Amino acid sequence: MALAMSFIIMAQIYLDRGNARIRAEAEATNLGSAIAGDIDRHLNLFQFLLGTLRDTITSPAFSQIPPELRERFLFEHSAIPHEMGVLFVTDATGTIMMGAGDGLVTGESRSWRPYFDHHRRRNDRDLLISGPYLALSTGEPVLMLSMRVSGPDGSFQGVVAASMRLEYFDSLFADITLPPNASVTLLLNGSTVLARKPALPEADAVITRQETVLLPIAGAVRSGRPQASRVDDHLVITTPVTQWPLRLELAKPLHDIYQDWRANALTVGFTAAALLVGFVTLIIKAHLDALQRSRAKAELAEANSRLEQLATTDPLTGIANRRMFDDLMRREQARISRKPHDTVVMMIDIDLFKPFNDTYGHGAGDAALRSVAQAIAAAVPRGGDTAARLGGEEFGVLLTDTDMAGAITVAERVHELVAAIGIRHGGSPHQHVTVSIGLAGTFGQPEGTTLEQLLTLADRALYDAKRNGRNRIEIHRPPVPSLILGAAV
Repeated sequence: MALAMSFIIMAQIYLDRGNARIRAEAEATNLGSAIAGDIDRHLNLFQFLLGTLRDTITSPAFSQIPPELRERFLFEHSAIPHEMGVLFVTDATGTIMMGAGDGLVTGESRSWRPYFDHHRRRNDRDLLISGPYLALSTGEPVLMLSMRVSGPDGSFQGVVAASMRLEYFDSLFADITLPPNASVTLLLNGSTVLARKPALPEADAVITRQETVLLPIAGAVRSGRPQASRVDDHLVITTPVTQWPLRLELAKPLHDIYQDWRANALTVGFTAAALLVGFVTLIIKAHLDALQRSRAKAELAEANSRLEQLATTDPLTGIANRRMFDDLMRREQARISRKPHDTVVMMIDIDLFKPFNDTYGHGAGDAALRSVAQAIAAAVPRGGDTAARLGGEEFGVLLTDTDMAGAITVAERVHELVAAIGIRHGGSPHQHVTVSIGLAGTFGQPEGTTLEQLLTLADRALYDAKRNGRNRIEIHRPPVPSLILGAAV
């Protein structure tokens, strides 16, 4: 029995050693994925801004704007992200025609920059990442993101370009708390160090950031999962930044990873040696098993809670999904059956969303859905009310204990918040994303009208809003003359 107990103890110590590494890999993978996600969102924003700028300056409508007003039209009211140094447009000779940003001088030439020569020689619409460079205006290290501008005949007309401050990566890393002796490094093209924590010595950082590279970003998406490897007695987790030639490397000494395990193994070993002389060993083993079962039960409960949340939340927008909305409709129907009260169902649809997706791409479409969803949620602050994404670009709102006047106030607030976002939509007569809204309330409806039927009536009102010009609110009129509202919205 003593041999059996010794074998069990040694096996457990060995498993704990493996678990220590697994935990370290999981922690590094989660951290790397979070950092990579932030970087990916910022680079997508840059790509969207450059694509929009290029589409704007090459459109027939832009050529009708007087030359002296074009720069004001493009940049005067544009909110340039803090991470962006400059944003500009050159002509075919490399001369900056217009732009915005600290220290940018219209009329300066960028024809000597490698990215300009790259676009001049290659007739493609792909985004190009180049650098790092030292910015001419501020002297700070930057990456350049650029696109070719072509005429209708395919001739080279210049470039649109934006600089991304490497300070953004430094500040991103500054907010990260790393374990002792661990490090995180951002690499461009697998070799050029863009940022590191702990920071590189000043001289090494300057030298590393001057290894200029040109990297076209084609339409195919780069993909890859985080990979674990052992390098010089370090555990290294490499996480690619989706679709970009960037990767994160998080490293931690194996000695540190196993430090707690070593202390625990010594404790268990000495304790086991003492306990093997008597029946006390069995009691402690049973106690440890009970603790393990308790932890497993707690972890299972936590996992079930997370699964429940995932099942009722729309993964793209973060608000309630159709399943959650239908469940709340059933609960509210039961409340109405017990104690009748006013309830309003609101249907919301993004106007001309398919042309928006076709023009700006699905990435921009997903971003627009998230922004509109947050605007709707912000307009529905009460705890008993619910905003949900029902599918595609369609949303639903359940307003409990609310009359039609209150519902109209909420609908108008939705319009105000969506307009305030100011998402550019060249295919809309308003030049920005708008929504149409349909309302239907329980008051004035025939006896026995269910909320499911009310949802259908709100959908008809939404159809009327679309048919009557979009970007408006329509109310379903109950067929009872005494309850007809006096004014259309």
